[in-house]
Amino acid sequence: MTRALLVDLGKVLVAFDHQVTCDRLAEATGVPAGRLRPVLFGDLEAEFDRGRLGPAAFFRACEERAGLPRLPDGLWESAWRDIFHPLPDAIAALARVDRKVRRVLVSNTNELHWEGVLRVFDPRGLLDDVVLSFRVGAVKPEPAFWEAALAAAGCAAGECLYADDRAELVASAAARGIPGFVVAGPGSFADGLARCGLTGELSPAAGNSGSLPNVRLS
Repeated sequence: MTRALLVDLGKVLVAFDHQVTCDRLAEATGVPAGRLRPVLFGDLEAEFDRGRLGPAAFFRACEERAGLPRLPDGLWESAWRDIFHPLPDAIAALARVDRKVRRVLVSNTNELHWEGVLRVFDPRGLLDDVVLSFRVGAVKPEPAFWEAALAAAGCAAGECLYADDRAELVASAAARGIPGFVVAGPGSFADGLARCGLTGELSPAAGNSGSLPNVRLS
């Protein structure tokens, strides 16, 4: 019996486009986006996602590595943050998950991306907890991340169901005894939930604006 749903964020509940970040910074600096991308979305981002770098430290490290001039933090923040839009069908499917199932968001993300997500996606009434890499100091598939996810789920690994767009992360979870499925495109999340018997009739309270108890969103 599934007692908890562990659901990824990017390309599952919200879409994003890193090219927006690259293009905005390329326009501001004259450095081609193709040269910026491996700097922005490599090991430095991984440290940002683990919470080991704050926003300003991440910006300065990227500037140094890419040979950029010092840029205003405000330019960096908007270019980095404002890249998301919601996936309404997937969010609607999440709202149909049986309320007896604990719903936990599990995401590799950093504080600025999370801020951007909250501008387009309101998780209140849809989630019971959130496990974010920059808060727990570890990223999927590191063991510490899965330990935090299972603690938030409040049940055994085999009683969880995990949904993610990345097959290698679903495989990593399976190696720890967490069954799951890959979200491969539009409708895939809803179909996976239905196949696993997690969706039913939408309760009258679903989608309300109630707060998440004991969950820090910002």
